[in-house]
Parts: sequence; structure tokens; C-alpha cells
Amino acid sequence: MVVNFYRPVEVFFGKGAVNRVGEIARRYGFKALIVTGKKSARESGALEKVIRSLNSHGIQEYILYNEVIPNPTDQVVNEGARIAVEEKIDFIIGLGGGSALDTAKAISITSSNEGSVWDYMKYPEGPRLVPYLNRPVICIPTTAGTGSEVNKYSVITNSLRKEKLVLSHSLNYPRVALIDPELSITMNAELTAITGFDALIHALESLTNRAENFMAEEHSVKAIELIAKWLPVAIEEPDNYKAREAMSYASMLAGVAIDHLGVALIHAMEHPVSAHYPDVAHGLGLAILAPYVTKFNYKGNPEKYALFAKLMGYEEKPELAVDALVDFLERIGLLRTLKDVGVEEGILERLTEDVYMLARHSFLINPVEPTLDDVRKIYQEAYEGKL
Repeated sequence: MVVNFYRPVEVFFGKGAVNRVGEIARRYGFKALIVTGKKSARESGALEKVIRSLNSHGIQEYILYNEVIPNPTDQVVNEGARIAVEEKIDFIIGLGGGSALDTAKAISITSSNEGSVWDYMKYPEGPRLVPYLNRPVICIPTTAGTGSEVNKYSVITNSLRKEKLVLSHSLNYPRVALIDPELSITMNAELTAITGFDALIHALESLTNRAENFMAEEHSVKAIELIAKWLPVAIEEPDNYKAREAMSYASMLAGVAIDHLGVALIHAMEHPVSAHYPDVAHGLGLAILAPYVTKFNYKGNPEKYALFAKLMGYEEKPELAVDALVDFLERIGLLRTLKDVGVEEGILERLTEDVYMLARHSFLINPVEPTLDDVRKIYQEAYEGKL
């Protein structure tokens, strides 16, 4: 078997990595666009560290674009791109969770090519336009979950169409990732759990789907081991640096894994949920759907699901992957139903249709290729909480 393992992102990992941003940014110019959320990066002190490092290396000119929201929208990306063009920005810094990093990368693509961000989103038939240029992006994650700092994906929501799609292109890689686990210490317990579980599902889906890449799978396996051991510790002991470091590393590994192997039905079914209900965090949507999709999937790849169960501390049997997820979700406080988070039963049919219209390409790599009836049934089970 011939596999590809392309890693164009330079990674600086460890305590104090954020302080390298000024030194590294000098490679790309002297005018920055800092893309972040409305308050968390400022309140945590991360933004101050970035600005101080930029200033100490002679970069005095920057524009703060702090309009990023959870489940970021095309409007937010297009407005950031407009600013980048008008202000003649040299490079972009994404500072925050996955939403900020995804937004920063998408702004890079949109500001450097024609059209709007939605022209570059990946429908099953492909995007309308292909990018040819980008602006350099430096990603600085302040959570541990998405792995966006090391991969080519940006997940963006069209709030008018209520569609959530992925921008996926080799020009969407950041140039540099500065992964400083200390920046994640200020996350509360729920955010730690939600983002950490996102990383777990990246690792699970990349390990078990039909795509094959043994080098990437090793990243999935290590990520699962780390998350199983350290996510509960990070939740219970928020100041435990060793736990935060392990989760930051696991998130990065899982981000690399999905870059090569992709995700599958859990993500395909979650995206319509948070597109229609943007207050539902992506990681929470994954948590709700994961046990039900896994129950559907495990017979399609029993060897890998048995391995997952073993990595989670259970007997090496594929059906125990479901128990492993349910017990882990209970331990980290995320065992919920679609009904619990406000999803209305009457919209389940629309969600089912959206999965087919927007993500049916993922059916082909899912361990078991689903029908629309299968998707409909899984949504209903996740709504009622019937495993």
C-alpha cells in the first residue's frame, strides 16, 4: 500500500509557545489581522501576550477583528476578508478555539481570491470556485479539541440557508501553529469536556472509517489513549498542566488524523444540527449522536471498534465501543439527547434531508453505508435517548 503523509504546518508546541508569535510573524510582514472571539482571549490574557510579542519584534500595526462566534458564519468570514483587503493585511493570526482558527483560515482564502467564502465550500458536487492564493496564517489555539491549527479544514455555517459545510483545500493550511497548553487552562469544565470530546470523535472516526493510511491511524490511536486518560483529569483539575498538555497534544494528533482520513457519519449528522441550532456547540452535538451512530457502525469495522473499546479501557469487543462512549460521556457530563438541547422532533426529517444533500459523500467512507431511513432512525433514537 502506498500512503501519502503531507504535513506543511510548522508546529511549535509547549509552555510559552505563544510568545514566539512576534518572532515568527516577522517572516510574513508588518501588518496583522488578529482574528478572535469577542472576549475570552482578552479575559484570559492570551490576546495581551500576542500583542506584546508582536510589539517586541517591531510589529506595531495590527487590526483586531473580534467578531468570531461559535459555529462561525459566512458573514463573519466575508466581513473579515473585506477588512483584510481594504487594510492591505500582510498576515493573519487566528487566536482562540476552533471557530476562530477556522475563521482566520477562511478569511485568508476569501481575501486572496475572487468571490465570497461560500464559493469555496465543499458540496458533494465540489466547490463553485478553486482558490489560487492565500495570506499567511498563524494559528494559536486556546482550546484543545478541533485540531484546526494543523489541518486544511474550515467549517462555516450559512445562516440564511441553514447549511454547514467544510472549506477543504491545501491553501487552507496555516503556515505555523503555536500550541501553548497553558492557554487552555482558563477553559471551564463544560468547554473542556465539549472540545475534548470533539477530539475524541476525530480520532474515532479517522480510525474506524473506510479510508486507509497507517501513518495517520497511529495518530488516532495515540489521541484516543491520551483523551481517555487525561480529559477527565483536565475537567476535574483545571490547573493540572500535565493534563492540559496531554489534551493539546491529543487534539493536534487527531487533527492530523482527520486531515488524511477524514470524518464520517457522526460529523455528517451533527453539522445540520448546529446549522439549524447554532447555540448547540459542535462538540456537544457530536456527543449526543456518537453512541447511536457507533451502534449502527461497529459491525462494519469490528476490528477497529474492538481496538477503540480496548483503548478506552474495555474488553476488546466491537460492541463495547458503544458502552465505552456512553460511560465516558456520563463521566464527563455530556450524556444528553437532541431533545435535551432544544431540537424539535418536527425538524428531524429536514435534518435527514440535509445530511443527504450536503454530506452524502461521507457515506462512502462510513464503516456501514447508510440509507436515508438509517439516518432518520438514528436521529429519532438520539432525540428520544433510546439506544
